[in-house]
Amino acid sequence: SIAAASVLAKTARDAALRELDAQYPQYGFSAHKGYGTKAHYAAIDEYGVCPAHRPSFLKKYYERKEK
Repeated sequence: SIAAASVLAKTARDAALRELDAQYPQYGFSAHKGYGTKAHYAAIDEYGVCPAHRPSFLKKYYERKEK
């Protein structure tokens, strides 16, 4: 069912973000789950981007910086 697929997708995404958090702890991936929180943007401001940051996310990050 669609609900089961949604749960499985979220579980897989959470696991992937925990792995990214272990690899790049300075960004707090497991805490914000990849969303553009103030803390996540602050970490990028301090440490720069990492290979795990998606181009679509970075577009939003740079748009936010221009404002």
